[in-house]
Amino acid sequence: MTLLKLFAVAVLVGNGCVAMAQVPAKQSDRLLQSELKQQQIQRTTQRVGNQLSGIIEEFERNAIAGEDVKVLRAIRTVLGRLSDKEMVQVITLLQQAQKAGDDSSAKKDVMEAYSGQKAITTQLKQLLLEYQRQQALYEMSIMLRGLAARQSANMRVGVWLARQTDSKQLLHFGEDEKRYLQQQEIDEIALKDEVGQVLNKLERLTKESDGTPTGDRPKAALEQAKSGGLLTALEGAVNDLKNAKLLSATGNEKQARDQMREVARTLLLSKDLVDLLRAAIQETENAILQQNQVIEVTKKIERKDDARDAEDKQFEVVDNTDLIRRDINDVAPTASSYFKTAIDRMQEARALLNDGKDAKTKVRETPPKQLDAATSLELAKRALQEQLAKAEEELKKPEGVLANLRELQKEVQELIKKEEKLKEETAAVEKQPQELKAKAPEQGEIRDGTQEVQQKAAADAPTAAQALNEAATQMEKAQKDLAKSKNSPEAEQAAIEALKKAEQELGEKIAKLEEDEKQLVALEKLLEKVEHVIKEEQQVRLDTARHAVKPDSKPANEIAKKQQETGEKTAEAQKEALEPVPSAAEHLGEAKNLMNDAKGKLDKAQSKDAQPPETKALNELYAAKKDIESKMDELRQELGMQSDPAQNLADAAAALAKAQQEVNSALAEMANAPPGLLDDLQKQQQTIADALDEHAKSSASSKTAQAQQAAAKAAKQLAANNLKEAVSSMKQAQEGIEAKPSDDKPKVQADTPSLPQLGQQQKDVKELTELLLAAQEGVSGQAMQNAAAQLEQALSDVSPIAAGAAGALPAAAQSAVEAAESALTQAAAEAGANQSKPAQANAQTAAQALAQAQAALALAQAGLGSEMAQGKGQGQQPGQGKGQSPGQGQGQGKDGQQPGQGKGTPPPRGTGKDGNWSGAGGADGARRAAAGDGTFIGLPKRDRAAIQQSQAEKYPQEYGPLVEQYLKNLSDQSDE
Repeated sequence: MTLLKLFAVAVLVGNGCVAMAQVPAKQSDRLLQSELKQQQIQRTTQRVGNQLSGIIEEFERNAIAGEDVKVLRAIRTVLGRLSDKEMVQVITLLQQAQKAGDDSSAKKDVMEAYSGQKAITTQLKQLLLEYQRQQALYEMSIMLRGLAARQSANMRVGVWLARQTDSKQLLHFGEDEKRYLQQQEIDEIALKDEVGQVLNKLERLTKESDGTPTGDRPKAALEQAKSGGLLTALEGAVNDLKNAKLLSATGNEKQARDQMREVARTLLLSKDLVDLLRAAIQETENAILQQNQVIEVTKKIERKDDARDAEDKQFEVVDNTDLIRRDINDVAPTASSYFKTAIDRMQEARALLNDGKDAKTKVRETPPKQLDAATSLELAKRALQEQLAKAEEELKKPEGVLANLRELQKEVQELIKKEEKLKEETAAVEKQPQELKAKAPEQGEIRDGTQEVQQKAAADAPTAAQALNEAATQMEKAQKDLAKSKNSPEAEQAAIEALKKAEQELGEKIAKLEEDEKQLVALEKLLEKVEHVIKEEQQVRLDTARHAVKPDSKPANEIAKKQQETGEKTAEAQKEALEPVPSAAEHLGEAKNLMNDAKGKLDKAQSKDAQPPETKALNELYAAKKDIESKMDELRQELGMQSDPAQNLADAAAALAKAQQEVNSALAEMANAPPGLLDDLQKQQQTIADALDEHAKSSASSKTAQAQQAAAKAAKQLAANNLKEAVSSMKQAQEGIEAKPSDDKPKVQADTPSLPQLGQQQKDVKELTELLLAAQEGVSGQAMQNAAAQLEQALSDVSPIAAGAAGALPAAAQSAVEAAESALTQAAAEAGANQSKPAQANAQTAAQALAQAQAALALAQAGLGSEMAQGKGQGQQPGQGKGQSPGQGQGQGKDGQQPGQGKGTPPPRGTGKDGNWSGAGGADGARRAAAGDGTFIGLPKRDRAAIQQSQAEKYPQEYGPLVEQYLKNLSDQSDE
């Protein structure tokens, strides 16, 4: 049977393939169908890319940014390249194969087309998985937002019920009160169960996403849920409700609500300063819109209920504004001060709406306060826009963290001198009011300078930024007093002490980074040694593989000697790694032991037995290399070193593409048959076995069962490339099918082929398998040597990439490259020894691994590498803030119900002014400074509207003052 006849019945596996039953008799028709199918897929891919572009454009029009949008852009980029370049190349190869005048040219073109289809399939699958992971993060964030809104509503009703029952024992509750309590418990149990389901899904996604581009976010969100005690708070709330401890339950409910928001936020977290500021601007615009709506509602007040509705809406704006202020407090202190002023005016408006004055008085006195708040929000927005412009400008001139901190330290030292001098001058004129008043502008200038330094320090030294924030606050107090002709030495001294604390923090950070610099240099040298050891061990393994299949290739004692030298170098690297990277030292030590084991076997000329420990030793070396690179990445991130991996990724991709072509050529030399034929035969055989299983279930004949078992066995043998045994099993299956009595008609599904049809299919597959076996056994010795040369060249291209010549690769690419390097080692040795079947199997494995590595690199080049999630953070990360969430303590008051700090008396009545909402508590209790996009603005318009609607659902109006007062009291407690 000629190669052209084999092509006529072969199946190209991949996206451009057609079913075996549809294969025409002529090769040209078969290839034409593959070409048309690939063109159809190309058009579909282009259409999906265009639809994705439309979604991204919609996001951009709505100023929506963040990691989720970056992922979509990256997916669009890869789809564009696949449809515009790689699919076109496959189509061109198929066209060339149709026009080829000889078997050799056709075989080469078809093999390259097949390989291209496999690579495209792999990339599309990875894109789909990445999109599904991203969508799952997005959906879980929305779910948690909705659950937080429900928890908030449940909490407010709980506050009302607590006030209604006035801390009574459960026995003294009225029937209505018991019914409300029971409903509270039912709602809270439902919330706990739903949150638990979301967290279980998040845990599964975390495991599945490990090492992927979005893997860091679910992991961080899950850690936030655990460290924040989300489930513990929900469980505590349920238990408190069962025991009628309403105030304690409310505290736990508040903690749970805050943590739901924080986890939802972390799922879509972006650490980029520019993204943070853009999101804050968009959220501020929403707050301005809300505030203007509240003003209109206030102007239309006619009744008492109207005032309560206006006050409730004003509360929501306070809540949202305070969340924005917390996000940007360190990175944009000027805007933060405007937000604080806006909140103060809003609180004054709420106080007016809550007092007992008539409606006309409220309409007259409240809007001016609300208008002042809106003006302050506009000023905050302008300050954020100015800060965004600065941040974008700074991106154009990146600077190392260490140099930045040294400059900041000098500026802080200068501020200390200025503040100390001002303190002396104000003390000298303390009894001269006009002189004191004249010093107020000077204090204001020092404060402005302090805030400017605070902004610069927020990213690189958050603890110093916090101290500078405190200094600026104290300076503002001193400035206000000076403007009133009053000296404030206490505030001035507090500012000086805060500045000195900032200087100390900067000094400690600088000292640490200087040590990091030295350590990074040492690790770079250590990494070079480890990479050199990896290259030597790769060569040792190749020599050992050659000796195992062809003992006269190289003396075993020479290989053993080289293995000993490599082990000694590994031991030296292990000593150097002990202190800086203990985990790498552990891997290097294990690699050394495995090399010693391999050497012992090589000394006895047991090269086959030496291969497993050599492979394991390489795996340990790769693990050590990964740990060293991880430590180096940490140090570089600390030092603010911005590296552009684009060229390294491009070099790696080019090397792997070249290796893929060489493997294809080797497979073409060895196969003497069309690519993908074996895979398709295996699938068809499995289909026959499955159909026979349906017949065997409803048939009394043992022959059918025996035929099914033989067919299934043949499918497994084909998967193992054991063609000779597979043919024997197919023969048994065919005999069993034909031996079936014709009068026995088992009941099977309508779409299951009949036994005669299965008999014909089995006959066809058996004949094709025999042809393929004959083709494999007919490979000439020269063809095998040509294949060996191609495989060795591919190995020489892949080995440096595996060893780190192109720098650190994405985790998925690195593991795939290592697998390809291992398979190529065996394939090259086996091909050199004329062992066709195992050489083909290992070469196919290498080709698949190379396709996976190329897919991972393509995603990374498009911006979907794991480094996306490793950008420099701004401020503290979630969970690193200070302060205890309300509800964590169990009070010991009248009924042991008081949440918060364990005090036995009810909290004092809040005033709604400074200290309630502008303090550390705010609308949501103690909140950690965290960089990132507000997740709300990261949602599509329809989802944002849905959340707004859920947030707008009100508790009964008569409960409003009680609920809001209690929330403010909780906030006050978190400040203590």
